[in-house]
Amino acid sequence: MTAREEDSGKAATEAGEQPTFFDEFSRHWADRSGRFAHEKSLPKGSLLFSQGDESDGLFIIKDGRAKVYISDDSGKEMVIAILGPGEVVGEIASLDGEVRTASVAALEPSTVLHIAQSDFKAFLAENHELAFEIIQVLTRRIRSYAASVSNLAFKNVYERIVTVLEQNSGEHEDGTRVVKGAFTHQDFADMVGSSREMVSRVFSELTKGEYISTDHRVITIHKKLPKGW
Repeated sequence: MTAREEDSGKAATEAGEQPTFFDEFSRHWADRSGRFAHEKSLPKGSLLFSQGDESDGLFIIKDGRAKVYISDDSGKEMVIAILGPGEVVGEIASLDGEVRTASVAALEPSTVLHIAQSDFKAFLAENHELAFEIIQVLTRRIRSYAASVSNLAFKNVYERIVTVLEQNSGEHEDGTRVVKGAFTHQDFADMVGSSREMVSRVFSELTKGEYISTDHRVITIHKKLPKGW
């Protein structure tokens, strides 16, 4: 593991964050042999893979952000998740051998590690602890998707926005919460099934009420968000 990755891991621990799958993968294999992971750069807006594609393995986001989304025949999109460094995409198709269940595109210039499907299975056979970690990743992903479905089905737009804010924020020692990832209003609109204009109206009201503030796309939640709007 490089000094940069070691410092990053220490910083995450000190901040109370859980090590990501990428942290564990790097510690075990990435710099030791390079025989499993192959680095790939993605320009902003580029497609990593499409819904319905055959699987050629999984990807670990090393840096940058990517959106996971589904779309219909008319091109209408629904964003399922926005993922950042350390998170895994494409693991489901790599495990069951079926086609991709969603599309993934880079929201900004990003770097990913690609692990071929056959190498992934060999990697797990040699690293039983990481096989358990993948199970945990899948479990968290299923819980997240279930929460997203519930959010869309049973809540109004304001409640959906609040849920996404809370789900994507981490608490600081001073009691404030900072939303992880530089989300745009369009990102929120895509995740809650609304218009960007509606999201902007909600954010404007929350800012006026001093519930949130935004600085260079970093959103800070200063106090408990109201249940209704």
